[in-house]
Amino acid sequence: MNIEERDHQTAVTWIEGEINNMIRDLGKPNASSAATSVITLAFLLRVISDDEHRHYRARIDQIYASFNNSPKQGAAA
Repeated sequence: MNIEERDHQTAVTWIEGEINNMIRDLGKPNASSAATSVITLAFLLRVISDDEHRHYRARIDQIYASFNNSPKQGAAA
């Protein structure tokens, strides 16, 4: 594995970890801030492609859309 491949794999692992943290923190203020920042930083450092950048941003949007459309647990009737 060359340096570019290693950097890419490190970035993807970091992004996936932050997305998992975001999922755990959904509903809390700024739940997506770390994941969004990591994605942007990885893109700016050119360790993920433009297509990957769009993919991860869309994934965050999809996660929020699913969260916002799901029935809320413990909501008052």
